[in-house]
Amino acid sequence: MVEGKQKKERLRTYEDFNYMSHMLFKTIGYDILDNTPPKGPYIILRGYFLLCIVSNCYAAFYVTLRFLQWERSESKLMRHALHFFYMFSAEVKFVTFVKYRRRLRSLNDQLKDLYPGDAKQQEDYEVNRHYLSRTTRFVLSFYYFVMALMMVTPLLQSCITHVVVKADFPYLRIFPTQLSFRSDTPWGYVFAYFVDFTYSHLIVNFTLGTDLWMICASSQICMHFGHLAKVLASYTPHRESEDEDCAFLARFVKRHQHILDLHDEVDQIFGLLLASNLFTTASLLCCIAFYTVVEGFNMEGMSYMMVFFSIVGLFYMVSSHGQNLIDFSTNIAVAAYDQKWYEGSVRYKKILMFIIAKAQHPSEISASSVVIISFDTFKTV
Repeated sequence: MVEGKQKKERLRTYEDFNYMSHMLFKTIGYDILDNTPPKGPYIILRGYFLLCIVSNCYAAFYVTLRFLQWERSESKLMRHALHFFYMFSAEVKFVTFVKYRRRLRSLNDQLKDLYPGDAKQQEDYEVNRHYLSRTTRFVLSFYYFVMALMMVTPLLQSCITHVVVKADFPYLRIFPTQLSFRSDTPWGYVFAYFVDFTYSHLIVNFTLGTDLWMICASSQICMHFGHLAKVLASYTPHRESEDEDCAFLARFVKRHQHILDLHDEVDQIFGLLLASNLFTTASLLCCIAFYTVVEGFNMEGMSYMMVFFSIVGLFYMVSSHGQNLIDFSTNIAVAAYDQKWYEGSVRYKKILMFIIAKAQHPSEISASSVVIISFDTFKTV
């Protein structure tokens, strides 16, 4: 006999859903929700954010320039192409996210208002089921770990080579991009590495943060779709209570339409981001695969393979949440058919048919209305 009761899992709050994505932006000094008071630490982070933007503009210019100069060496060309495509994706996400920040705040406020308040409602909505799964959290953590490792490894490798091996300091950097000054001198290296680090910090956090915002928003909408299907499936109509049954469907349709409107907002905000994500993911995977084939499994090739798996994992998570939206939205039609609709009035059945017809059109997240983000998209990439 097992002694004691198993500790009950804590019910997730709305803030738990957005915590990771919100912290990714706050650590670089950008508060997307604009609810942080201007205290000392925040002012320092805000200054760091401005430094990141300056470094980003400077480094992005030279990454683009070196890529357009078209190196004759195939391996160098692929390295420049890899950094260019990753930078391009991050820049699109950065500009789009800042452009839509007010719509994002409005979307966040609406989702927060709809979130179940007390414990009983949260259990009914199955909030923990729709929270970030362990697999999702592992993939996100692995992605950030790989990118952080790529940011600090060149400096550690240079220091170890100089201190332990007693060789000349190699001046290894995060990016191979030649800047407007020499980086093979002590002070030049310090400044170049600072530019690389702040630039990398910005693009990595925006790349991961925007995808995580999309995942969290789509999870919330899936939660509401799932609850609507649950309520509809459990309702039992009666011919004697036609007015009451039709009033229930009227409330249901209004709630359903509100969730569909929120889904449309998510699709419009993140459409361009996902289009950029899809294009650059395919480009990055091609560049990494080609570089690994040409250079073999050396130290740098192994690090790029880690980047390869982290990018694939992240895109899989984005695709899986796009697939969840399709599945949960169409489940409403299944729930309508599974209930005891045959016990309702003719008027009730007619209204229910309209609900089924509407729910049979899946709610999808598309890359600028071109490609639907789902498991089928992941398989094609």
